[in-house]
Amino acid sequence: MGRLAQWRRIVRAHPTLADALLAAVLFLLGAAAVLTLDVPWLDAAVVVLLLWFGAAVALSRTDAPTEPAPSLNRLDALVEGLGTGRPVRWTVAGQPRPLPGAVDVAAYRIIEESLTNAQKHAAGAAVAVRLRYDPEGVTIEVRDDGPPRPEAVGMRERAETVGGAFSAGPRPGGGWLVRAELPAPEEEAE
Repeated sequence: MGRLAQWRRIVRAHPTLADALLAAVLFLLGAAAVLTLDVPWLDAAVVVLLLWFGAAVALSRTDAPTEPAPSLNRLDALVEGLGTGRPVRWTVAGQPRPLPGAVDVAAYRIIEESLTNAQKHAAGAAVAVRLRYDPEGVTIEVRDDGPPRPEAVGMRERAETVGGAFSAGPRPGGGWLVRAELPAPEEEAE
């Protein structure tokens, strides 16, 4: 990956970082002008840096995302993509409905990380994903036949960020269970 491509990726992923870098460069250049540094190459450097940062920020603002936004509407593609090499069974209970954006993304990411962890810690083991909609929200369960694994801090934070509850641990009789209950009352759906 070339330097410009790397910069564009970073700028797209962290637009506030790009804005902060641009502000820092402009501040430093302004400070240099105030101090009246008589440096011959400063004028050319200012132009190059301003054009470079300006182009990078502009590209980050005009490029369309290269991937669709995370959503439970794409659960089949997620399971298919991360289920390669092992049996993954998934079921949906209740009436699927639109969820608030943050809940939809959190649910998708929790399932994504659970499947990734199953692939990492329980390679080849059977995995079952269960998604249940009810009037109060959505419940996610991801079960596999793998061994115990480290605490899933990222998934816990995702669930708690949207006001949900999260648990992960060994299943009775063996295997691993991830469970998240995310609030999304029907009247708050987008």
